[in-house]
Amino acid sequence: MEHTRPQVEFLHLTFDLSIILTSTLAALLVFLIAYLFTLKITTGTPQKWQNFMEWILEFVKGIMNTSMGISNNLFILSTGVSLLLYLFIANLMGIPFSIVTTTEHPISWWKSPTANPPVTMTLAIMIMAYTHFIDIRMNGLKHYFLSILKPFKDLFAINIIEQFATTLTLGLRLYGNIYAGEVMLALLANAVGHGIFIASLASIPMLVWQAFCIFIGAIQAYIFVTLTMVYIAHRLT
Repeated sequence: MEHTRPQVEFLHLTFDLSIILTSTLAALLVFLIAYLFTLKITTGTPQKWQNFMEWILEFVKGIMNTSMGISNNLFILSTGVSLLLYLFIANLMGIPFSIVTTTEHPISWWKSPTANPPVTMTLAIMIMAYTHFIDIRMNGLKHYFLSILKPFKDLFAINIIEQFATTLTLGLRLYGNIYAGEVMLALLANAVGHGIFIASLASIPMLVWQAFCIFIGAIQAYIFVTLTMVYIAHRLT
């Protein structure tokens, strides 16, 4: 459990190489899935991979319909699909295994990128900025600035605080759930190395917890995308 992160400094900024590695790999996997699964699109009987992508599209459209009342905005739809795939993959990357060097000061090179607060808070900030951009894009600057004064101008300060609070809760909710799951997996993994008897006792709970973490990772991806659509709908009303 006691390990450090592989960090380097560049231009007086500190970069975590493990976060860069896993988050970049998750993004590449999303790109490959989207590209390969739609490489041979047909209007006839679709192949199973095309069926999968169509199911993802319909799933996100359902979220949009429930949250916003619309599902034909391709700009928002593509964002929802990309976000759902990325979060699902990122949430699961630390479940099957972890990579930690066995030196005097162990370094963790592999875990879910969303188990790090800088990643989830960055995602939350990007999403909140995106909702403001959508408001300006679809309704113009006048509607955007007037929305800050709704329902009346005396609540201006409350509306500003709400934006910061929403960003904070959106990022911390995702981080807390994924991080807690990986901590429990690490505890069970450490038990495996304490003899055959203890390993046999810990193996079944570990498999059960891994399955539960997959479920939690999928649910958290769904919740994050749903809240994104809800926040967009809130900005557009």
